[in-house]
Amino acid sequence: MRAEIDQLRKQQYQSDRVIAALASDDGSESILQRLRNGETLENISHNLESVKGNSLMLSTFNAAGDTMSDAGANINITTYSQPSNQQAIQNAVYQAASLTRSPFSAAAFPEAYGGPEEGQNPQSNISWPIWGAGPSSSRQLSNAAHSDEMASWSPSLPSPGYPLIGTWYEQTSGSEDYDSTIQWAREQGRGDILGQEFGPDEDQSSPNMNEPWTEVTNDGNFVEHLMALYFCWEYPTFASLSKEHFLEDFRFGRRRHCSSLLVNAILAVGCRFSSQAAARVDADDSNTAGDHFFAEAVRLLAELKDRHTLTTIQAFGLMSIREASCGRSSESIYYAGQSVMIAIEMGLHLESESGGGDDATLDAAVKSATFWGAFSLDQAWSICIGRLPHFSKETKVMAKPAIVDHIERSSWVPYTDHGDIAENFSRNYRALTADPGAPLQRNCTQPSNVRSVYISFCELSEIVHHALYVFYTPGTQLTSKSLLDVYTQYLNWYDVIPEALRLGQNFTPAVLFAHMYYHFAILLLFRPFIKLEIAGSSVSPRDVCNQAADAISALVRSYSQLYTLHRTPSFVPYFVLTSTITHLVTLGTVGGGPEHIQQGISDLKTMATCHGFARRAQDILSFLADDWGIQVATADGSEESDAKIDPKTLGRPRSTSSNLFAPNFDMKHIINGVGPDNINWGPLFWPFPLQGRPLLGDVEEAGFRVLNLIRDGKDTNMAVVDDSLS
Repeated sequence: MRAEIDQLRKQQYQSDRVIAALASDDGSESILQRLRNGETLENISHNLESVKGNSLMLSTFNAAGDTMSDAGANINITTYSQPSNQQAIQNAVYQAASLTRSPFSAAAFPEAYGGPEEGQNPQSNISWPIWGAGPSSSRQLSNAAHSDEMASWSPSLPSPGYPLIGTWYEQTSGSEDYDSTIQWAREQGRGDILGQEFGPDEDQSSPNMNEPWTEVTNDGNFVEHLMALYFCWEYPTFASLSKEHFLEDFRFGRRRHCSSLLVNAILAVGCRFSSQAAARVDADDSNTAGDHFFAEAVRLLAELKDRHTLTTIQAFGLMSIREASCGRSSESIYYAGQSVMIAIEMGLHLESESGGGDDATLDAAVKSATFWGAFSLDQAWSICIGRLPHFSKETKVMAKPAIVDHIERSSWVPYTDHGDIAENFSRNYRALTADPGAPLQRNCTQPSNVRSVYISFCELSEIVHHALYVFYTPGTQLTSKSLLDVYTQYLNWYDVIPEALRLGQNFTPAVLFAHMYYHFAILLLFRPFIKLEIAGSSVSPRDVCNQAADAISALVRSYSQLYTLHRTPSFVPYFVLTSTITHLVTLGTVGGGPEHIQQGISDLKTMATCHGFARRAQDILSFLADDWGIQVATADGSEESDAKIDPKTLGRPRSTSSNLFAPNFDMKHIINGVGPDNINWGPLFWPFPLQGRPLLGDVEEAGFRVLNLIRDGKDTNMAVVDDSLS
């Protein structure tokens, strides 16, 4: 039924689009002639170009369908080199787009805007839709035009063993000419990411080669390679630096927006996306990737006499991201806290009152990027571990970075090492390409939309900031009304995101990450309440959590098929762990298939090559499955847990960390304290004991009640389905 509904929506959209074209003055005769010639609505609809605003700009076609007017050529859209590439890529994002297009849309439910009326009894009849249980609005259908077009493609998905986009092909027989072609193509890709000043026509005597930004290596090409990896795969979601200003000062040896500390921090992050021996301290151990650059950054940080500089704030943020990738959450949280606190001490959150001029505009742009990067990272860690953020609740903040047209329209291209994934790719794809020696396949060209992504991500972080104060403010108690109010804000954010963030139009790593983070925030909003239901509301915390976890799984699967999981932003393993825990709870309480759990474990194994936390996440899942008595088998039917490792020994707290991701926790780990109250069961679900919990008072007074599940044909109180889940 879902597939049929999607097909009907697609056909309705195509009809509306063609009718709108016929009603316009531009190209209507050509459209009419094509209809008389028997051309399908689908073909005509796919050739119509949309433009900014509410109107449609139509390209005029001749009888053969060739473009006569190129009025829409400069529109910021994704283009494909071949129709087969378009089909394969759209198949890869089909499931994720279908899950995220309609379910989280407040526009489909006008009564949801603003949540319950002010002063309304939270136990009164609050009518809310269950996530995914309603038709899309016409507005949403229009906004998701590109997503809807994917319904025409077969839902069969390609193998995730190789990436669909931008892979280095392996030559069947090596040659010096091919090596030089590979090097040229890599330089071309680096120029696309960093700017043409860093491309194949780069002047090797340019000032950036003369500035000793790092003492770890004197290989300027390798330094630029690692920077390109960072800007390609991690930037811009938690970025606290302005890429353009940083690169300009890096190139000319200026220290206004560049510093040795900042460069080494970027290189430490970039090493996580490289398999080259020079990117590791131990060439055979991926855990050591970037350790030498990070150690240099720590040394430079210790030598600083004044940390109140923009580049230091930016470096703290990057060091936090790198430690999050490694799984050292305590260190990462410390660096993130330093970043945002110094930003506040410097007053970066305040609007600048300096005079006009280019310098003032430049300073404002860099300060804005620096503050919002630190702010967003602080919110991410705060929601992960359950605490109030460092930034106060009511303080006004400065404007977000402005959208600069040429930056927004710049192309995003995949940039990688050429050796690490070529082997897997060539085995699967060599038979499908006529030229296996081509160094880089440009399957499609995507606009980066870097500023739109960044601004929308900052807006989402503001909602997370508000949610944290709703959950954790001392002296206040959470109610179902306040929970639904926050939920409404998330729905509204998703409903008005720009076209650049719609999966049907754009699927860069940053866009996919923003969608994952959105569902991650929704999941953590309702996860504490999966054993409860909201009185008088059709919103089911358990259903919302399950569907958000499904969406994360689908997005990660799409990412894997497009780019592989060897290069994912640093917080993706945390998203996968959270979604897989939810799938594990569902399997242990109401049953179901283990496919999502198997996928999550497999994804974590793949990401372990570049993210140390992925290994710890696997241990956490093994412990929880054993502790909750849930049997999990791998896709081939074998048991997931290693027989040589006792799951009861996994996930223990450590004296070298704050134990925030330690589920294997008991009373003996409480040192020299009176300990918690002796309560065997609480109404909130929280898998990590030392993480903060929402401040919930009496369950019924707050507008909740304990959830009853139908299991084995009987009503079962969720509190006693599995006592360990409490």
